[in-house]
Amino acid sequence: MSGERPSADGASLLDRFDLILDAIEEAGYLTLTGVMERTGLARSTAHRLLLQMERRQWLFRVGTNYELGPRLFDLGTAGLRNHWFYRSARPALHWLHVRTGCLVHLAFLRGTDVVFWDKIGAGAGDATFAGQIGGRAPASVTALGKALLAGQPPGVLTAHTLAVNASGRPTRSRADLLRELEEIRHRGYAWDREEFHPGVGCLATVVHANADDPSSAYRTTAAISLCVPVDRLDARLVAPLMTAKTRITQAARVNPMIDRSPSA
Repeated sequence: MSGERPSADGASLLDRFDLILDAIEEAGYLTLTGVMERTGLARSTAHRLLLQMERRQWLFRVGTNYELGPRLFDLGTAGLRNHWFYRSARPALHWLHVRTGCLVHLAFLRGTDVVFWDKIGAGAGDATFAGQIGGRAPASVTALGKALLAGQPPGVLTAHTLAVNASGRPTRSRADLLRELEEIRHRGYAWDREEFHPGVGCLATVVHANADDPSSAYRTTAAISLCVPVDRLDARLVAPLMTAKTRITQAARVNPMIDRSPSA
């Protein structure tokens, strides 16, 4: 027997590549043994895939350690700049930063985390730390994440009660989280007061592109936020945030990926 865990059994080549990339992304760098332990792949399989990924520059090897490679960085930068939704949203993000002087983020939901898609401005004070592009944060302790979670079906939300806040304590019970998300649905935006980082507060709302139907394959859903020192977080920031949301929705009302040619 190979000794692989069930998650790796019968996985396709792409699945195994994904296992390795996720493991190395989480750890920062790993040896062959580390990859085996985190993915459940057999030694021969892991070694062969690591060599292939290194040759293609998906990974970079330093001694016996493997880290994410330059090709991923190139693709990530190009993907960020060339994505149609990002190009549509960026003018409004710049406007929001100029209008408020606050740090502005664009993010999307991935599993139990939010992933920061873009960051505009340096912010002020303690807000300068927040949300490096490509970085992640637990969704249930960020305004961005809570805004995105408010649009999710209730059955998706169980895992999000496990996140911790800036003090290291569990944030809330599942019932409390569900109540907060219901409030967010009604008012249209989310708050984060020092939940993700001491001294920092954020305000966020979701932005949808192209389709009102949540089941549409062509609908892009992201969230935008303003981050400030927590003592500057107040309701006066809501109006410019919602104006930016409207601008992005209008700019992204047409998805160029949709084939609009008449059916044959």
